Amino acid sequence: MMATATSLTSLTFRSSPEPLLSYMVSNIDDLVQCSKERRYYQHMLLPDLPTFIKIIYKKCQLTPTVLVIGLIYLERLKRNLPDEAQGEYDTPYKLFLAAMIVATKYVEDDVSYATSIYRIVLPLYSKKELNEMERSFLNVLKFDLYIDVSEMDRFVYEHQETLELELSGLT
Repeated sequence: MMATATSLTSLTFRSSPEPLLSYMVSNIDDLVQCSKERRYYQHMLLPDLPTFIKIIYKKCQLTPTVLVIGLIYLERLKRNLPDEAQGEYDTPYKLFLAAMIVATKYVEDDVSYATSIYRIVLPLYSKKELNEMERSFLNVLKFDLYIDVSEMDRFVYEHQETLELELSGLT
């Protein structure tokens, strides 16, 4: 379980979460070709993607570890998606939410973090829609959730300057 792996390392921001959140936005924007048209009322209610991600990060108190695990899951998702995958206007929002819900459930081993995500986005997405997002995300990942310390270390090391993260071992 990831809790064992994360107990060996600690991730912290060098100065602020902004570089990691910006990387998250650009990463999600590049995953799937999406419509720019806001077709549904629900789309009209969404702030721009960077603002949405910052709101979820702040209100849910997501940790750097959860964000990085979510990014690793998004990398896996991209590898498993067909090149011609397309989505609606809100697909990037849904991908972010699904990645964070799965990452919080896996890393924190406590549903209260995932519940806080649900509470914040319930005006936009129903619990049924959120569960569907999570199921679809897990299916594309082929339920491949395990991330060991070396994979986490590799990801942080490869993106350390961009993400401005510090990875340190705990004793």
